[in-house]
Amino acid sequence: MSKPASVFAFFIDGKPAGKDALVRPLPTGLTLDAPPMDYGQYFSALQEALEHNGLTPLRRSVELLTGRPLLAERIRRVCIDSVKHGALYNVAKITVHLDGHDHVFVMNSAMHPQRQKALQREWHTLQSLACTPVAPFVPQGLYSGRGHWIDKSGEAKPFVFFLAPWFEGYHEWHMEKGFDGTAQTVRVWEDSSEGAVLTQSQTVQLMEQAAYLLTLALDRKDFLQIYPWHHAAGDFVVAVDGAKVDVRLISARNRMVLIPPGSLEHERLSALAAFLFTLSFRMRVDRDQGTGDLVWASTSWLDAVLRGFFRGWTDGAPDDEPPAAQKILTTFQSLDAEDWETVGSVLQDDLVVDAEEAPLVSKRLGEHARNLHEAFRAGAL
Repeated sequence: MSKPASVFAFFIDGKPAGKDALVRPLPTGLTLDAPPMDYGQYFSALQEALEHNGLTPLRRSVELLTGRPLLAERIRRVCIDSVKHGALYNVAKITVHLDGHDHVFVMNSAMHPQRQKALQREWHTLQSLACTPVAPFVPQGLYSGRGHWIDKSGEAKPFVFFLAPWFEGYHEWHMEKGFDGTAQTVRVWEDSSEGAVLTQSQTVQLMEQAAYLLTLALDRKDFLQIYPWHHAAGDFVVAVDGAKVDVRLISARNRMVLIPPGSLEHERLSALAAFLFTLSFRMRVDRDQGTGDLVWASTSWLDAVLRGFFRGWTDGAPDDEPPAAQKILTTFQSLDAEDWETVGSVLQDDLVVDAEEAPLVSKRLGEHARNLHEAFRAGAL
């Protein structure tokens, strides 16, 4: 097979990567045990993996999206843009230029051996969501593969990757502290370094939609849920269109059962209360501006989270599935703050996603239980 005629070009955050940039160390985020690697090694590894067997990873990905076969000769140019380096994997934006049309993908890669299992688990998680109600709102896994990168000694080290569609126009966002130390605003990190602060109305929409997506992803039979997730990891992205926002979930690291539902109605309601407590508590936790100190959101967005839950439960339900949303609402309205705190106490260890969050979870658990009770008692849902 002849070598493809396509030309690869490399970028860092949208800017061409010159020779000086290629020798710079690859960022490692908060990861302390990432293998030492420079941008040149990183780009070379991604290019070699994408070129495998006549650009098979790219051709198969385009074919899945279009439903038509693609010859390698039609791929004229491939741009690899390094955009993010997190605790679990590296994120690159891959633009495939064909004759008169482009396709844009995300390429998530894990170079560290311990991170590779996490990336492969996320691939399988995305595959498991493909036939669920949340499928239109999460990435479609297109191609999973392996490659090698060359360390400074010349030794070939294995890595894993997968390709999925790039959500064009969607951006990461994070909470920011207000004057009282709690999260009061949300900033969207668009193409400028300053980003844009959402209005209160936009933020309410964002929180409702995020809760809606996680509820859609809940398996109604055994209560498998997407977990863990974290705002600080950039799991959700948002597109802003005037006064409206649109949310997508770009990471789904795992699906697990926190509280089994049982077969009786009261057992399912108890498991659902646990799901809602987890959902609403974690929706209030972030890092200030994404990388700063842990921050806890005020109650101003809690009603939106609860509305998203009920809307997701209704929209994701098979016909005639008990208990209906009204039954759930009535049950949750009957719970007092102590009941909710009991639910939270059972979940306390599960509510800690990062070890340093343990003091925050312990401090805020009772407060959140009271806030839930007050929200349901107010009846503004």
